[in-house]
Amino acid sequence: MAVVLLMLLLSYLSRRLGDALKIAPYYRVLYATGVLVFIAFAIDTLQANIGFTIPPALPMIIRISAILIAFGICLRYWSWLFSEHLKR
Repeated sequence: MAVVLLMLLLSYLSRRLGDALKIAPYYRVLYATGVLVFIAFAIDTLQANIGFTIPPALPMIIRISAILIAFGICLRYWSWLFSEHLKR
């Protein structure tokens, strides 16, 4: 659940930053990644409580792909921090 909240926070901050820098609204993808992480959480919960059988690698693959996508989107918005830090 913490990762879902992190995705929501990053999407809010990226939306504000994107508005200021006139960047396309890629932040919407962060909402989708939050949904993907929640789906992986729901699969794990259903599997444990109901006896629902899904390969255990599937929720992990969903989480990893969501995090990699979110990392790419965040780099799009926040890459200017690296150049500012390297100027010093």
